Amino acid sequence: MSMLQRKLANVWLKNAMANPADEQGWYSIPVRVMAVDAGFDSNNREYLKQSAEQLMRIVFEWDVVAPQNKRVLWKASVLFPEVEIRPDVLRYQISRQLRDHVLDPEIYALIDMNVVRRFRKTASIPIYEHCVRFERIKLTAEMQWQEFRDMILGETSEAKAYAEYKYFKQKVLNPCIAEINSESNHMITLLETKIGRRINTVRFTVERKAEPAVEGAISDEENLELVGEMVRMGVPQSEAKKLCRNHTAKEVRTAIDFTKKRAADKRASKLEKPAAYFRQALAQGWGMAEEAKVKGESHAEEPDQLEQEFALHRMAEADGYFKELELADQTRMIDAYNAQQEVPQLRVGKKASKASQTAFFRWLARETWGEPTPQELLKFAKQKLRKRA
Repeated sequence: MSMLQRKLANVWLKNAMANPADEQGWYSIPVRVMAVDAGFDSNNREYLKQSAEQLMRIVFEWDVVAPQNKRVLWKASVLFPEVEIRPDVLRYQISRQLRDHVLDPEIYALIDMNVVRRFRKTASIPIYEHCVRFERIKLTAEMQWQEFRDMILGETSEAKAYAEYKYFKQKVLNPCIAEINSESNHMITLLETKIGRRINTVRFTVERKAEPAVEGAISDEENLELVGEMVRMGVPQSEAKKLCRNHTAKEVRTAIDFTKKRAADKRASKLEKPAAYFRQALAQGWGMAEEAKVKGESHAEEPDQLEQEFALHRMAEADGYFKELELADQTRMIDAYNAQQEVPQLRVGKKASKASQTAFFRWLARETWGEPTPQELLKFAKQKLRKRA
């Protein structure tokens, strides 16, 4: 796989995690969003088409990581059997056999596309992907070095330059390890085992780089689990990571459980936007203290004026929230807004007008946090009264 093919595969899998397929099994992604995520800054559609076509021809085998004596079944499939490119949207299907494997959020959704975009060496991407899978146990599976070479280089592994381990290590492993340790949030170390004087197997230790300690911060293991659950609910990955940095594990877990409980309640209406409901549950502390719930207090004075002021407050929050997201998530939201905006003058382009910005942040606030609840309006009114006092 070429570097662009690797990046495209990751972008498509990430998009499939966040956006379910339609009834015919097609996933869709705006070309603009895909280009940003993959770091593809060229307007050469022919090159993009050729890369997608070649990606469709690559056969994936599993599970080649398992030890030979423990491989119960060998299977192979084309990962992306159908792809079509339209002027603004790319559509694709994922192999039925592989779909459940590759859409496991603990393995694929947490691959940081910001990191992948920074890699300049083609082999750095598969090595990074392989190591991230084992972050929890901090040690990758042990593999024959020739099998590992073939797994990350594919057909190019047949080149005579890599027939001997010393050249493979010198030209591929060492430069890629240095790039991963420099550009990613992980540190990996190569471990070798020998039979006599010859290298037999390789594996890597995997450590996440230390971050400044924050009071009540969530551990790496908890972070992986919680971020994965938030992503499944529709929260952008960059936002999920930030929520884990700014809240305790108990706060996040309680909000997740509260949202799941609400979604499973058959007596209530269907939960259309679990991500928005989750954000409210986390921000308002729903479930943390049942006795603090406020009932029957939705009759605040001057409700129309209060709701208008709260809407302005929420739009300002939406502006700040939007600026903190990664570029790919920002682009995705702009495309989603433009797709539903029927008034051309209110769509966000390269030079957004004040009216389009207002409409966008009003929409973003509603999409992110949902309609304001009586409890939120009451809390907002109390805060206003305190300021006046």
